[in-house]
Amino acid sequence: MTGDQMRLRFSLVDGPELRCPHCGEWWAITPDCWRTNKWDRCLACNRERGRLYQALRRRDPAFRADAALYQRRYRSWLRRSAPELMAAYERERSARRRQQARERRARAA
Repeated sequence: MTGDQMRLRFSLVDGPELRCPHCGEWWAITPDCWRTNKWDRCLACNRERGRLYQALRRRDPAFRADAALYQRRYRSWLRRSAPELMAAYERERSARRRQQARERRARAA
């Protein structure tokens, strides 16, 4: 095997590392970087794939309608079962919306 084809390397400082075939980065062989027994994609690539999948799902009108219905049902249940938590729920929701608005403005600028 040539150096370009090697996926496994060992360093005396960093220990064993494995190259991800998708991103080409070297990652330590730990549960922080790889899923157990899934060596075809690092966790960073798995997370990116999940983000892309969710972005595609959010474009689907049926998925958005189901998600809105779920949120309405959850808020109704929360209002009935624990009304004292509604204020905290609204604060967190407002904070998320403010952060999203800041990110949109930063991207537009």
